[in-house]
Amino acid sequence: MKKSEWKNIIGKKRIYNHNIDNKDAIWEEVLKIEDEQEILLRFISKNSANRQGVFIGFTGCEGTIDIENVENKNYYRSADFWEDLFPQEVKILCKSKEGLLCIYHIYERNNEKPKINGIKTRYSAMPFQAMLLEKKDNIYRYYCNHATKDSPFDALVFEIELL
Repeated sequence: MKKSEWKNIIGKKRIYNHNIDNKDAIWEEVLKIEDEQEILLRFISKNSANRQGVFIGFTGCEGTIDIENVENKNYYRSADFWEDLFPQEVKILCKSKEGLLCIYHIYERNNEKPKINGIKTRYSAMPFQAMLLEKKDNIYRYYCNHATKDSPFDALVFEIELL
Protein backbone atom coordinates (compact mmCIF):
# COMPACT_ATOMS: atom_id res chain seq x y z
CA MET A 1 0.00 0.00 0.00
CA LYS A 2 1.31 3.45 -0.89
CA LYS A 3 2.02 5.91 1.89
CA SER A 4 -0.56 8.33 0.46
CA GLU A 5 -3.27 5.64 0.75
CA TRP A 6 -2.72 5.24 4.51
CA LYS A 7 -4.11 8.74 5.18
CA ASN A 8 -7.50 7.50 3.95
CA ILE A 9 -7.41 4.47 6.26
CA ILE A 10 -5.61 5.35 9.53
CA GLY A 11 -8.17 6.39 12.12
CA LYS A 12 -11.05 5.98 9.65
CA LYS A 13 -11.65 2.24 9.58
CA ARG A 14 -10.62 -0.91 11.43
CA ILE A 15 -7.27 -2.29 10.33
CA TYR A 16 -6.56 -6.01 10.67
CA ASN A 17 -3.12 -7.51 11.24
CA HIS A 18 -2.60 -10.02 8.44
CA ASN A 19 0.65 -11.25 10.02
CA ILE A 20 -1.45 -13.10 12.61
CA ASP A 21 -3.07 -16.42 11.64
CA ASN A 22 -6.38 -15.32 13.19
CA LYS A 23 -8.19 -13.34 10.46
CA ASP A 24 -10.02 -11.30 13.14
CA ALA A 25 -6.81 -9.93 14.72
CA ILE A 26 -7.15 -6.14 14.89
CA TRP A 27 -4.19 -3.77 14.62
CA GLU A 28 -6.16 -0.57 15.02
CA GLU A 29 -9.80 -0.26 16.04
CA VAL A 30 -12.09 2.52 14.91
CA LEU A 31 -15.42 2.79 16.70
CA LYS A 32 -18.40 4.73 15.43
CA ILE A 33 -19.47 7.17 18.15
CA GLU A 34 -21.89 10.05 18.55
CA ASP A 35 -20.64 13.60 17.94
CA GLU A 36 -20.36 13.85 21.72
CA GLN A 37 -19.93 10.43 23.32
CA GLU A 38 -19.00 9.39 26.85
CA ILE A 39 -17.06 6.16 27.07
CA LEU A 40 -15.78 4.14 29.98
CA LEU A 41 -12.35 2.51 29.69
CA ARG A 42 -11.98 -0.51 31.98
CA PHE A 43 -8.75 -2.35 32.60
CA ILE A 44 -9.74 -5.98 33.19
CA SER A 45 -6.44 -7.85 33.50
CA LYS A 46 -2.74 -7.83 32.68
CA ASN A 47 -0.48 -10.84 32.17
CA SER A 48 2.82 -9.39 31.04
CA ALA A 49 6.10 -8.17 32.51
CA ASN A 50 5.89 -5.27 30.04
CA ARG A 51 3.99 -2.10 30.83
CA GLN A 52 0.63 -2.19 29.02
CA GLY A 53 -1.71 0.51 27.84
CA VAL A 54 -4.29 1.78 25.38
CA PHE A 55 -4.21 4.69 22.93
CA ILE A 56 -7.54 6.47 22.58
CA GLY A 57 -8.01 9.45 20.32
CA PHE A 58 -8.28 10.83 16.85
CA THR A 59 -5.63 10.03 14.26
CA GLY A 60 -7.39 10.39 10.93
CA CYS A 61 -10.08 12.90 11.80
CA GLU A 62 -10.81 15.87 14.05
CA GLY A 63 -11.83 15.40 17.65
CA THR A 64 -10.98 15.91 21.30
CA ILE A 65 -11.17 13.93 24.50
CA ASP A 66 -11.72 15.11 28.06
CA ILE A 67 -10.40 12.77 30.71
CA GLU A 68 -12.50 12.68 33.89
CA ASN A 69 -9.59 11.86 36.20
CA VAL A 70 -7.29 14.63 35.00
CA GLU A 71 -7.57 17.73 37.18
CA ASN A 72 -6.47 20.08 34.40
CA LYS A 73 -9.60 20.00 32.24
CA ASN A 74 -7.88 20.70 28.93
CA TYR A 75 -9.15 18.91 25.87
CA TYR A 76 -6.70 16.61 24.17
CA ARG A 77 -6.61 15.14 20.69
CA SER A 78 -5.54 11.78 22.13
CA ALA A 79 -3.98 10.14 25.18
CA ASP A 80 -2.06 7.05 26.21
CA PHE A 81 -3.82 5.29 29.08
CA TRP A 82 -1.34 3.15 30.99
CA GLU A 83 -2.75 0.33 33.11
CA ASP A 84 -0.40 1.20 35.99
CA LEU A 85 -1.14 4.96 36.01
CA PHE A 86 -4.89 5.19 35.62
CA PRO A 87 -7.64 3.79 37.82
CA GLN A 88 -9.33 0.56 36.77
CA GLU A 89 -12.16 2.63 35.25
CA VAL A 90 -11.74 5.94 33.44
CA LYS A 91 -14.60 8.01 32.04
CA ILE A 92 -13.73 9.90 28.87
CA LEU A 93 -15.82 12.45 26.96
CA CYS A 94 -15.11 12.19 23.23
CA LYS A 95 -16.09 14.91 20.78
CA SER A 96 -15.78 13.90 17.15
CA LYS A 97 -16.78 15.78 14.02
CA GLU A 98 -16.75 12.58 11.96
CA GLY A 99 -18.05 10.19 14.65
CA LEU A 100 -14.92 8.01 14.63
CA LEU A 101 -12.72 7.07 17.59
CA CYS A 102 -9.35 5.33 17.22
CA ILE A 103 -8.17 2.71 19.74
CA TYR A 104 -5.10 0.50 19.81
CA HIS A 105 -2.83 -1.43 22.18
CA ILE A 106 0.47 0.11 23.34
CA TYR A 107 3.29 -1.19 25.52
CA GLU A 108 6.79 -0.50 26.86
CA ARG A 109 9.42 -3.22 27.11
CA ASN A 110 10.30 -3.94 30.72
CA ASN A 111 13.91 -4.90 29.96
CA GLU A 112 14.62 -1.82 27.82
CA LYS A 113 16.73 0.99 29.23
CA PRO A 114 15.01 4.39 29.41
CA LYS A 115 15.91 6.97 26.80
CA ILE A 116 16.10 10.73 27.41
CA ASN A 117 14.58 11.91 30.73
CA GLY A 118 13.91 8.34 31.86
CA ILE A 119 11.24 7.74 29.21
CA LYS A 120 11.06 4.37 27.50
CA THR A 121 10.03 3.75 23.91
CA ARG A 122 6.28 3.28 23.48
CA TYR A 123 5.46 0.51 21.02
CA SER A 124 2.35 0.07 18.89
CA ALA A 125 1.42 -1.51 15.57
CA MET A 126 4.31 -3.93 15.72
CA PRO A 127 4.34 -6.70 13.06
CA PHE A 128 2.78 -9.33 15.35
CA GLN A 129 0.84 -7.05 17.71
CA ALA A 130 -2.93 -7.41 17.66
CA MET A 131 -6.20 -7.41 19.59
CA LEU A 132 -9.12 -9.80 19.49
CA LEU A 133 -12.58 -8.36 20.03
CA GLU A 134 -15.52 -9.72 22.00
CA LYS A 135 -18.56 -7.44 21.66
CA LYS A 136 -21.73 -7.54 23.73
CA ASP A 137 -24.27 -4.75 23.31
CA ASN A 138 -22.39 -1.47 23.85
CA ILE A 139 -19.33 -3.08 25.49
CA TYR A 140 -16.22 -3.87 23.43
CA ARG A 141 -13.75 -6.18 25.18
CA TYR A 142 -10.26 -6.39 23.68
CA TYR A 143 -7.70 -9.13 24.29
CA CYS A 144 -4.18 -7.95 23.43
CA ASN A 145 -1.29 -10.25 22.62
CA HIS A 146 2.37 -10.00 23.59
CA ALA A 147 3.35 -8.67 20.12
CA THR A 148 5.18 -11.83 19.17
CA LYS A 149 4.25 -14.51 16.66
CA ASP A 150 1.79 -17.04 18.11
CA SER A 151 1.65 -15.34 21.54
CA PRO A 152 -1.53 -15.64 23.63
CA PHE A 153 -3.99 -12.78 23.74
CA ASP A 154 -3.68 -12.13 27.48
CA ALA A 155 -1.01 -9.42 27.80
CA LEU A 156 -3.77 -6.87 28.42
CA VAL A 157 -7.54 -7.21 28.52
CA PHE A 158 -9.57 -4.00 28.50
CA GLU A 159 -13.08 -2.82 27.73
CA ILE A 160 -14.57 0.23 26.09
CA GLU A 161 -18.19 0.85 27.04
CA LEU A 162 -20.19 3.38 25.06
CA LEU A 163 -22.34 5.22 27.62
